[in-house]
Order: sequence, then C-alpha cells, then structure tokens
Amino acid sequence: MNLLAGLEKFGIKSEGELDITKEEQKKKKQAPVKKSAPKVMTEPDYLLEKENTCPVCDAKFKTLMVKTGKAKRIGQEFDLRPRHEGVDTIKYDVIACPECGYAAMSKTFEPLSNTQIKWIREQVGANFQLEKKEERDTYTYDEAVDRLKLALVSAMVKKVKLSEKAYICLKISWLRRAQLKEMPEVSKEDLAAKKEIREEMMGFYKQAYEGFTQAMSKETPPFYGMDSNTLEFMLANMAIYFKDYDTALKLVSRLITSPNTASRVKDKCLQLKEQIVVAKKKADEKASSAPKQ
Repeated sequence: MNLLAGLEKFGIKSEGELDITKEEQKKKKQAPVKKSAPKVMTEPDYLLEKENTCPVCDAKFKTLMVKTGKAKRIGQEFDLRPRHEGVDTIKYDVIACPECGYAAMSKTFEPLSNTQIKWIREQVGANFQLEKKEERDTYTYDEAVDRLKLALVSAMVKKVKLSEKAYICLKISWLRRAQLKEMPEVSKEDLAAKKEIREEMMGFYKQAYEGFTQAMSKETPPFYGMDSNTLEFMLANMAIYFKDYDTALKLVSRLITSPNTASRVKDKCLQLKEQIVVAKKKADEKASSAPKQ
C-alpha cells in the first residue's frame, strides 16, 4: 500500500512502500568514519621566514628561524648540546646579511656601535662576494656552518668578548658532529669527506674549549648567557673528551664543594667524578705500561 498516495497533486511522486526507518538502517550499515592520522611534522614545519634589516648596509632580507615554542626539547648531550624533536635548532641561530656579509647570532645581531659598523664595512663588506642561491625552506649543515663561520669572522672584527667567540666555535663543532652522524660510509669519497669534517669539528671544539677556559679567568659571568656553574660543568665534560682528566677533576670538585651549586648539579658532578677517576686510572696505567722510547 502506498501510504503517501495523494501527494501527486503537489507534484511529489510517492511510489513504493513507506519505511521511515530506512535511512537509520543505512547509517548503521555505514563504516565508522576513520580519523585522519596526525600530520607528521617535517623540518620546514618548525620554521618561518623573518624579515631583517642589516645594521651595517641597511639591506632588507629574510632569514629562516625556528618558530617560538614550536620545537620540543627532548634532551641534551654530554656537553649540554640541546636536542629538539624534528629540527636541529642550532642550524637557525644566525642572521646573515646576503648583501654585505655581516652575520651574528640572532641575539647579538644588533645593535652595533658606529665604530663596529665601520670595522665591519672595511674588513668584511669591502671583500664580501655575494653568492646567489635558490630560496630554500631549510638550511643544510654545510650552509648553517658557513653562516656560523661568517658570524665568527664578524665577531672577531667587532672585538666581542672571548666567550661569544668560543660559543660560536662550539656551535660549529656541534653542527659538524651532528652532520657526521648522518653521513654514509659507502665509498672512499664518503670516508674522505667524513675525515675532513671530523678534523674541522675537532678544531673548532678545541677552540671553544680553550676560549671558554680563558674566558673564565678574564670575564665576569654570565659567559654569553651561561652562569659559572653551567660553564664549569660543560668544560668538565669537554675536558674528559680531550682526556684532560686533571682539569675535569678540578672543575667537578669545585662544583661539588661550592655552596652555590644546586643539589641536582652536585649529584651529576658526583657521578661524573667517579667516571673521571676511573678514566684517569686507566690512562695512567696505560701510560706506565707503554714501552719507553
């Protein structure tokens, strides 16, 4: 029986049986809506282009920077090198003018004194050759290192504190260390390239170690943003890397006995001291057993 008979006069066809539950039954048979998988963030997702004006030549340019609060910190390495999820933030610490070559860490890019501007123009800008590159959505490790090297040259020309120059050297060595971990070892060319990068990493790491060591006796804290305890703890770890166990032991012992050292840091220093004592003992035993020449 056509229960909707009579609607023809309104122009509505009403053939077939009426079943008001038909649509509900269709809904039940439909597969549940699948939620889309969360987007996997890639390095460009953490970055933005920032407009800059060069304090030396007044050129306007854009540079890639990490979005504030976007990169999640997931830990640090033995010498306090920070690690973030999805992006190596250290690659984006420098602002570099593509017109005159002036570069600096983002927090010290400006202001500059008139004398510093004069020095940069004469010793950097006068010789700088503009290298045209395609616009990129990320920086490679090589590009990031080049930018830090430009910042180091500018820092030396500006006559900044030793701690700032040491910090730039440290960042270069950190980038080269990260780059080495990603490089393949398939061919002789790969091995040769890794050797060259490893030598550069070691060279800048040594510069940073010696620079910070001297800065401790020549400057007053903070040392480019680091307090004395942070710097001493970092230097102790770097000293272990260079097998300078006596210096490492002296630094951690000072931190352990200092009333200004937080208990959390003292606990780390106590663990580190044990490692140093063991490593020093092994080194001494090896030295004593080595044949004398």
